[in-house]
Amino acid sequence: MYGGFFMNKFKLISHVFIPLFFFLGFSDVFSQRIEGLSLGRGYSIIPTVNYVSSAVIQLNAFSESAFERAQTEELSGGYGYGITIRKKMFNEDLAFGINVNYLYIYDNEIIQTFQDENTRVRARVTEELWMVPVEFTGYFNIPNFSDDIEIFLGGGLGAYFGDRKRTILNLESKTVSKQPGYSFLVLSGMEFLISKHFSGVFEIRFSQGEYTVKSEYPASVINSNGTIYQLDKNLNSKIYVDGLRLSLGVGYNF
Repeated sequence: MYGGFFMNKFKLISHVFIPLFFFLGFSDVFSQRIEGLSLGRGYSIIPTVNYVSSAVIQLNAFSESAFERAQTEELSGGYGYGITIRKKMFNEDLAFGINVNYLYIYDNEIIQTFQDENTRVRARVTEELWMVPVEFTGYFNIPNFSDDIEIFLGGGLGAYFGDRKRTILNLESKTVSKQPGYSFLVLSGMEFLISKHFSGVFEIRFSQGEYTVKSEYPASVINSNGTIYQLDKNLNSKIYVDGLRLSLGVGYNF
């Protein structure tokens, strides 16, 4: 599962960045050939480290029962890394860009209860989530804020790819299928100009990033201290990585 996921992530990033680099490379050529049109330079490449505050799993997203569809688990935050490529357009206060992140959440503090006619047991559950947001954003700098500090606002549209693994006792779920989701996003941030070419960037993003994962356990029962308990084999879930995302990075501007 891990090899396929990382291969898909590599293909996703390559499919996004190859066309983008062609655009960056030829935009100045085209602007020089069309009289009166000047896109300028104003490129920024910003690698970042990221933190997401929380995620929610809708455990039975496709159940016919409204009660089961309402059952959720809230997970703790996680970390990741990413890169933003940004291009100023038309003036110094307006920019457009693409942002690709990899986020990972691990939570082993979840408890699931099993019972039969006579006994009841509480078992520890581990949830692991992976998500790759690909977001297209626009930025607007607040004009004349400071000589070396820029405050910006923005928003855009994102596609959210991901996976999920749930482990209980010695059983690990295996992914059957997964489907990305799409969402609008809003952001704000601050950029501190260190020199002509380098800057420090802090950013806050919020989106209702979601994706769907259908998976299953290899067995429909668990054995705890010699007692057999029934286990729902199929896991049909929606994952919402909808917490605040904080990013800190260093930008190279040219």
